[in-house]
Amino acid sequence: MTQLSTYETMIMKSGSKLTKQRKQILKVIIDHPHEHFSAEALYDLVKHIDDSIGIATVYRTLELFEKLGIVRNVKIKNDGVNYYDVVDLDEENHFHHHLICTNCRRIIEIADELESYETFIEQKYGFQVKDHDLTLYGICSDCQSLENSEKPLQK
Repeated sequence: MTQLSTYETMIMKSGSKLTKQRKQILKVIIDHPHEHFSAEALYDLVKHIDDSIGIATVYRTLELFEKLGIVRNVKIKNDGVNYYDVVDLDEENHFHHHLICTNCRRIIEIADELESYETFIEQKYGFQVKDHDLTLYGICSDCQSLENSEKPLQK
């Protein structure tokens, strides 16, 4: 079963309709697994496929997909925009960590390297971690390169 068909089955099993628009939105999300979409950015991509789709449909669909565990909401501090990324059903756990460039707003996904720390927490404090978010803010390598190329030479 493909990832697309697995998600389609999840939608139908939830009692929700698998409409043409939901299929199109789902396909765009799955075709861009490493992207983090705002509803507006997703709308722009889907509109190229079907110009009859409305922004409200995209918002409602993202709400449904989040409820079903198809996408997750990635919060960016002080941004006011909700970003979403697709949940990979093949992941052993669904913890996601992000590096966010405060300059260009690029979101970089990083692998879960906190498992050993979770084990430490459980052993030391008897606390079993069930979920967590980690977001680090800074300047991405592209923006650093740009900043360095724009600095005047020191004499």
